[in-house]
Amino acid sequence: MIDGGSPQVLAIIPVASGGLVRTGGMPLLGGHPLIVYTVEAAKRSRCIQRIIVSTDSEEVRQMALGLGVEAPFLRPTELAAPGTPIERVLQHCLTWLEEREGYRPDIVVRLEISHPFRDEGVIDRVIMTMLDRGLDTVFTVYEEHHNFWRLTPEGELEPLMREGETRDRRPPLYKEISGLVYAATGEVVRAGERLGKRVGVVPLSSLQALVDTQDEFGLDLARRLL
Repeated sequence: MIDGGSPQVLAIIPVASGGLVRTGGMPLLGGHPLIVYTVEAAKRSRCIQRIIVSTDSEEVRQMALGLGVEAPFLRPTELAAPGTPIERVLQHCLTWLEEREGYRPDIVVRLEISHPFRDEGVIDRVIMTMLDRGLDTVFTVYEEHHNFWRLTPEGELEPLMREGETRDRRPPLYKEISGLVYAATGEVVRAGERLGKRVGVVPLSSLQALVDTQDEFGLDLARRLL
C-alpha cells in the first residue's frame, strides 16, 4: 500500500529476443514495430513518470531509445530464456535501478508489447484503482457472463453457474489479461512476487483487449483489426 504524497510510478516494458524469433524479429503492425503501440500508450499515461524497456537485444534497446524511452541496460541472457518468470525480470530491473541510482518506485506497471490495443485511459484506471482502494496488485481482466463448464478430476463436466441462475443475475467471470496492464507496489516486485495480499481487477468488455500477438494468428488478427 502507498501512504501519502505523489507515488513514483515506473512502467517496465519487457521484450525478450527469444519471443521475437518466431516471427523473424520485431513484428510490424500497420507499418510500425510492435513495440511502438505499447510505448505510445505508456507515454499517454498521466500517472507514469518513467518508462524503461527491459531487453536482452541491442537492436530492441536502440529501438526503445529512438522512441524516447529508457533502456539503460541489457537484460542477462538467463533472464531472457523462454519460460523465465516475468517476476524475475521486473525484480532485476528494480534491483539494477536501486543499486545504480538509489531509485525505488512506489508502483511498477508492466506493459507487454504483445497487447497492442489498450483502451484510452486504461493504464491510469489500473493505477488509480490501486491507489484509491489501497491495493497491492491490480490487473486488467476480460469480463464474461456466458455459461462456463469445467472438467472435474474424475473427467466429468460440471457447470460453473448455479442452477436456475439467469445471465442477467449471474456474477461475472474474469479472464486475466495482465499482459495488457499489470500494476503492483514496488515492495511486491522487489520481493519477486506476482501478487500482493490485496488484489483487484479492472474489468474490460472490449474484444480488442483479448488480442495477443504472441503467435501468428494473434498477429494476423491485430493487422485485420487495425
